[in-house]
Amino acid sequence: MIGFAVIEMAFSWAMGGTSPWAPLGIFGTGTLQAIVPSAAVGGGPRTVAVGAALLVAIGALSGVIVAIIVNRVGTATAAIIGAVFGIAMYAVDMYGVARIFPSLVGLRDWMSALAYVIQGALTAGLYKAMTRDVVEAVAEGTGHDLRDLRNVRLV
Repeated sequence: MIGFAVIEMAFSWAMGGTSPWAPLGIFGTGTLQAIVPSAAVGGGPRTVAVGAALLVAIGALSGVIVAIIVNRVGTATAAIIGAVFGIAMYAVDMYGVARIFPSLVGLRDWMSALAYVIQGALTAGLYKAMTRDVVEAVAEGTGHDLRDLRNVRLV
């Protein structure tokens, strides 16, 4: 979700005319209101830090889910599946979770939807690019290739 945060911050500043920190502040406000409902939440650096921490945690969880989904498909297909996953996350966050945390309603716009789609496609595409099988540098039977030790017996 770091990609989402960067894209959303850029869109907020360039297109919306608001502070680039506003999206992180909105996520931080929702999080702090969930943890301490009676506290008055401002838009200061602590709120932004909480919002960034929340997006990192959500990003880790969604990254694991995307990796499980796209594990056995090609890179281009994975990017398409990631984009669909991103728009599904947008729908869940902005229309499901926003019922519980009304502060998220401020992020219901095309810029957020596009940021979710880009984040999903990037997550899936980069996962596939980073985990693809590497062609062996050593011909079979002529030496040892220590890069792939997944099938080696330990005893």
